[in-house]
Amino acid sequence: MSRKVVFSLILAIFALTLDSFAFTKGPGDKVEDFTITNYDGKSYNLADALKSSNTGVIVMFWSTECPWVQPYNDRINDYAKEYTEKGFTVWAINSNNTESVDVVKEHASKNGYSFPMLKDNNNVVADIFGSTRTPEVFVISKDNTVLYHGRISDNKSAAEQSTHDLKNAIDEISSGKDVSVKETKSFGCGIKRVEK
Repeated sequence: MSRKVVFSLILAIFALTLDSFAFTKGPGDKVEDFTITNYDGKSYNLADALKSSNTGVIVMFWSTECPWVQPYNDRINDYAKEYTEKGFTVWAINSNNTESVDVVKEHASKNGYSFPMLKDNNNVVADIFGSTRTPEVFVISKDNTVLYHGRISDNKSAAEQSTHDLKNAIDEISSGKDVSVKETKSFGCGIKRVEK
């Protein structure tokens, strides 16, 4: 079998295995509207949040157990407070089908999150964003455009962080500047999706 045929077969197999969530929203992409009816009895709608926000919405894909997420628990409220003061709405979304509503609710309460923790049943919202891991962050402008996508910082350990990528992006947006680093590589745990 020739190399060309083998290469064509590999490409065909790769194309067949790609799911819709493999195409992650990146800077400049528009995000479709969505609504999550949450366990707290409230509905969270992206379009409404963008209208009521002064600057935009920060969506963080989160987990109750991922070892890459847990080290942020001791400082994520401080980050969220700072971002909220700069006019952003902050949401965390749990899309893992292995983490129940009760577990998510208990985790949010235990950590005293100052922002809504939303349960994305059947990973519908994760599929809209094409999010693949936790933690993974998207900053969305008031016109539904992704301004920043990627990690919170370059290290999960507070003591070892050297680049505060999300904070840098938020500071630039708040100052009316273009985001200088619009996308960074997320590191963490894969989102556990339902089979569709």
